[in-house]
Amino acid sequence: MQGNQQKIPVHELQIGMYVSNLDRPWCETPFPIQGFYIRSADEVKSLESYCKHVYVDVVSAKKQAYEKHAVMGGSGYSGASSRETGASVLKLPPLKIRNRVKYPDIASGKTVSSLKKEVSKVGKLQRNVSVALTNIFETIHSGGTPVYKDVSKAVDGMVESVIRNPDALVWLTRVNTHDQFSYQHAISASIWALVLGRYLGLEKEVLKQLSTAVLLSQVGKAKLPKEVLEHQHTLNAEAFEHYKKYVEYSVEILESSGNVANAVIDVVRCHRERHNGTGFPNGITGDRIPLLAKIAGLVDAYQEMIEPRPGVQPAPAAVAVSKLYESRNIEFQEELVESFIKAIGVYPTGTLVELNSQEVGIVLNHNPKRRLWPKVAVVLNGDKKPLKQAKIIDLLAYNEGKGQKEALNISGSLPAGAYDIDPSNYLITGATSRWSWRHFSS
Repeated sequence: MQGNQQKIPVHELQIGMYVSNLDRPWCETPFPIQGFYIRSADEVKSLESYCKHVYVDVVSAKKQAYEKHAVMGGSGYSGASSRETGASVLKLPPLKIRNRVKYPDIASGKTVSSLKKEVSKVGKLQRNVSVALTNIFETIHSGGTPVYKDVSKAVDGMVESVIRNPDALVWLTRVNTHDQFSYQHAISASIWALVLGRYLGLEKEVLKQLSTAVLLSQVGKAKLPKEVLEHQHTLNAEAFEHYKKYVEYSVEILESSGNVANAVIDVVRCHRERHNGTGFPNGITGDRIPLLAKIAGLVDAYQEMIEPRPGVQPAPAAVAVSKLYESRNIEFQEELVESFIKAIGVYPTGTLVELNSQEVGIVLNHNPKRRLWPKVAVVLNGDKKPLKQAKIIDLLAYNEGKGQKEALNISGSLPAGAYDIDPSNYLITGATSRWSWRHFSS
């Protein structure tokens, strides 16, 4: 055990302590992430149901904690977390979803379409929405009035795809490389929003509304100076005030079109508001923020962490999830944060991970019941040398009946592009002769 960790009985835990390890595997507990701050007496009681003692980090300032300004889209992911800045906490009653839909369960294998089959369909779909958003941004730059019907058509296809199998679009958003940040950011965020909306059981028409709003939420950035966009993570207070106007610009552009639904515009207007009132443009709180806007804000923040603008260090997926978890009931409603983690997994499909064997792999799918034990395609051996053929390991099945010392676990996630691994070269089209989907679908 590392020197900055101290073993203590669960009943001695205090609010504010950081629980870094348990006396049992994390996957045997209901906690959605590995490592978290104690927020309330209820969390202590929950821990008491599973553990006799835990390990706490005695270093109060976590070096990887995510700065509050960063969650709002300001800087990189190092600095003081929202909790450490003393931000106010706001607790709300459970969400009430009208006409909740029960979609096929991924873990049960009852999805309508296999990952292999669905990936073959959604590549063209994502290219279409990218072209549509590119045209919109270029039209705004030139002072014209955009036409949104191509976006609407693409959204219909995205919704149908995520209902059939949400992992396929997640796969593409994790393995594709992006050139034009603002609209590629919007595409990826819209996919996360659809996956969360599906998990929550939102009706199909509501999912379309949500996806359209997230896709169009960035259009106002086309009116910002290039230097503001390229350096948004290092802006001074005056420049950041200018940056925040992109929300106002987005609303103006969409309202002037006359063919974008008011419900979509309301989501765009509120997607940068935050649960405790620290967002913009109006600083509204809690239930005054529409549900779809809460979802849009959460996925926007997550996408900003894992794929920030060039020059800013990206956060590995597990770190980004951890930072969202730290922000529950501060910047984002707790129930939505926990639902998002359950929907995408701690290690979403397509995430690069390192195992405790020192091998490196790519997550093929996550297991909602054992979020720390997904199915992984190992591509580098323990010496970080490429394997001639992928080694497919279902960590849940592999670890069945094994003790903690013998178990094969993920030691951490890696940023996109680590070790020069490009998953799209290996897994989507069989671009190299050594690899094919046959290896990953068996």
